[in-house]
Amino acid sequence: MRKKTKQVLLKGCVAAAVALSTTLAPVVANAAVPSATTNAMRIGGADQYATAALMAEKGWSGTCSSVVISSGMNYALVDALAAGPLAAKLNAPILLTDNGERLNSSTKEELLRLKPQKAYITSGASVIKQSVLDEIQGMGITPVQLGGNDQYETSVNIAKEIVNQGGDVSQIVLAAGWLSPADALSIAPIAAAQGMPILTTTQDKLPAEVQAFLDSLKSKVKDSYVVGGTAVVSDNVKGKLTGTIKRYSGLTKYDTNKQILKGFSQNYRNKSVYVASGESLVDALAGVPLAAASQSPLLLVNQSLDNETKDFVKLNLSTSDMTVLGGEAVVPSAEINELTSGVMYDTDNATIGSTDSKKPAGYTDNLVITGDNVTLKNAEANASVYVKGNNVTLSNLTVQGTVFIDPGKDGSAKLDGVTAGNIVVLSGASHSVTIANSTVSGGITVSSNNDTSVVLSGTTVKDGVTIQTYEVYETDAQGNKVKTGTITITSGTGNSLGSISIVSEPGQTTAVNLSGEFKQAVTVGGQGEVDLTLGSNTKIDTVKAETKAMIKVPVGSSIGSLDYGTTGTLTSGGGNVNGQMTSSTPSTPPTKTSNTGTSTGSGSSGGGGGGGSTEASAKISTVAINNGTPVTVNGTSYTYDLSSSSNSTMIRDIEISAVPANSTLVLTQISSPKTGVVSGIVTSPTNPDNSLMYSNQTFTLPGTITMSDIFGNLITNGDVSVGSLRALFGSSVTFTGTLSSSGTSASTVTLTINLGNSK
Repeated sequence: MRKKTKQVLLKGCVAAAVALSTTLAPVVANAAVPSATTNAMRIGGADQYATAALMAEKGWSGTCSSVVISSGMNYALVDALAAGPLAAKLNAPILLTDNGERLNSSTKEELLRLKPQKAYITSGASVIKQSVLDEIQGMGITPVQLGGNDQYETSVNIAKEIVNQGGDVSQIVLAAGWLSPADALSIAPIAAAQGMPILTTTQDKLPAEVQAFLDSLKSKVKDSYVVGGTAVVSDNVKGKLTGTIKRYSGLTKYDTNKQILKGFSQNYRNKSVYVASGESLVDALAGVPLAAASQSPLLLVNQSLDNETKDFVKLNLSTSDMTVLGGEAVVPSAEINELTSGVMYDTDNATIGSTDSKKPAGYTDNLVITGDNVTLKNAEANASVYVKGNNVTLSNLTVQGTVFIDPGKDGSAKLDGVTAGNIVVLSGASHSVTIANSTVSGGITVSSNNDTSVVLSGTTVKDGVTIQTYEVYETDAQGNKVKTGTITITSGTGNSLGSISIVSEPGQTTAVNLSGEFKQAVTVGGQGEVDLTLGSNTKIDTVKAETKAMIKVPVGSSIGSLDYGTTGTLTSGGGNVNGQMTSSTPSTPPTKTSNTGTSTGSGSSGGGGGGGSTEASAKISTVAINNGTPVTVNGTSYTYDLSSSSNSTMIRDIEISAVPANSTLVLTQISSPKTGVVSGIVTSPTNPDNSLMYSNQTFTLPGTITMSDIFGNLITNGDVSVGSLRALFGSSVTFTGTLSSSGTSASTVTLTINLGNSK
C-alpha cells in the first residue's frame, strides 16, 4: 500500500506550494547503496529581493490581505529582526526592498500579484524612503509605518502591533540586535509560530523604550528568553526581565542556533527543516514566516559545514523534507548533500540487518525505509532511521540518532527492542504505532495532524513524551470538511515514561486521548487550547493545566489531582477528579477534597515540648436529599448527581451533617452555568412576578435545608422539580457557603447538584 497525499485546508491566505520550476529546483544528494537518497528543495533567485519574492510565491499562491516590507540591505537588517512574529500573526509574507527611490522591481511585481490591502514597513524613512511609501500607496495599498528612531524602538513598535492584532504576550524574546542578528533569526520561526514578540537590546543596558514596553505588560509575561551569551546580553539586562527567564547561547552563532533548536524542540514540528546562510542573513529573514507556517525549525549554516553541525542534523533533525533558502553562492549544494545523504530501502517485503542477534549489522549513514512490509532487525545505526513505508518493523535495533516514524495517515509501524536517542511520530493510523520493550535516552514526540494512535508498553523514556497536534480539516469525496488530528496515547504495562507534555499552539485546539495508567505527571500547556479525553478505566495521578483545557473523564476513569489554576479549564464526563465525581456537562473542576482532620500531639502535657494539637478545618460529613441514604463526603465539596432524573422529580430538602457537630453553615451565594454567580434577584421562570433577593442564610448542622429556605417565594408547597431547576439554572447549580465551629478554622464549602439535560 502506497501513501496518499492529503490536502489540508489552512487558515488565511497560505495555500498549496507552486509547481516546481527552475527557481524551485531539487538539490540531489549523493547516491548511496542500495538506492537513491533524499532530496532538498532550493528557493533561490538572482538576488535577495527575488528570493524573498519566490518565498512569497511558494507560501502564498493566491492573494493576501497583508504583507511586511523590510530592508534587504545587510546594514539595515537589524530593523527587521522582530518582523517574523508579526508576519506570522498577520499570515503575511516578508518582502524586501532596497534604499532606492522606488520599490525593488521583484517586490513590486509580487505586490501586484498578492494585491494586499496593507503593507507593514519595518524601517524608517532614512532606509525605506518616503517615495517608496508613496509608490506603495499609489498601488492602492495602505503603508503602516513601524520604523522607529532606532532598532530598539522599531522592535517595540512591531511588538505593539502584534498586541494590536490580538497577539499573546505571555512570552517574549530578547536579542542583541546589531551585535548578533543571527541569534534573533535563529529563534524567529519558533517565536513566530508561538506568537512571541522579539525585542532588541544593547549589551549592558535595556533601552528605555523596551523597558517601558515590558513595564506596560506587568504580570502578563510568564516566560522570557534571552538569546546570545553575556558578551552580547549581560546578566544585568537579563535581570530586568520578568517571569521564568532562560538564556540560550553558544560559542558561535551556529552553536547558539543549535542550542536554540535543542531547547525549543517541543515547540517546532520535526517534519521539515529550513536551511539558510548564517553569513548572509537576509534570506533567513524572508524565510521566517514560511518556516513558521509549518512550525519548522531554521538551521543556519556556513558555506563550509563544521562536523558539529553535520552531527547535530544527522542525529536530531529530519532531512527528508529540507528547503534551502538562497542561491548556490550562499548555501552550496555540496554541503546540503552531506546533510541529506542516506541509504534508502524501497523494496517491499524486504528484511534488512543481520541474521545473528549477537552480531548486529552496522550502518554509518541515515537509513530511509520507503518499502512496505519491511523488517529491520539486529542492527546498529550511527545516524537516524526514517520509517516511511507501511507496516515496517524495527527489532533489536540501536539508533544513535532519531527514529522518524512517518508511514502516512493509513500506515503502521512496530518497534520492539529499540534503543534510540529520540523517537518522533509524524503520522500513522488508529492503533498503528506500537513501541514495546524499548529505551529512549531523549524523548518521544508525537507530532501528527491526522488521527494517530501510539501504544506504549515496557518502554523507558528519559525526557518524557511530548504531544503536538492541532485540529485540521480534510475534504472528503463528497466535498465535506472532516475534522482530523486527534492523537491517542495508550500506556500499557511496564512503562517509565517520565512526564507527559501536551503542547498547544496559538489559535489552535490540540485534541488528545489518553488511555491506560499514567503514574507520571501530565502537563497541559502551550498557547492554544486542549481537548483532553480519558479512555475507559484510565487513571492519571496528576494533571497540571497551564492553558485552557476541556477535560472529559468518563465514569470509571479518574484524575487523582488536577491543578487548573486560573486557566478556565472545565471537566465533564461523570468520572472522578480530585476525589469527586464530575458533572455530565463541562463545568469548573471539583475542588480537591481536604484530608485535614483533628491531629493530637504525642508529647506529654508537662514541660518538655513537642506535644500539642493542630487546629483542624470544619468539613462536611454527609449529605442526603429527600431523607435518602446519606452519602459520606468528609471534605469541603460534593457533587450530587441528578442528571438521570426526570423533569418531574421533586426535591424537598437537603440534609447535611458536619465535623465538628453543631457547626454553623452560612450560605453566601448560588451559581450556575446559566446564571453565573447570583448576588442579586433570582426570577422564577414560570412566574416572573415572583423573585428572590438572595442573601446570606445561616443553618446549624446537622440540619435540614428546605427548598423554601433557599428559594422562598420562587416555589410553592416547599418542593421544587428538577425540571424547574433546569429551566432556571441549566445543567447544574452550586451552593457556596462558609462552615465554621469553635476550635476549628472556617472552610469554604460547595454543594453542586448535577442536573444534566431535560428528560
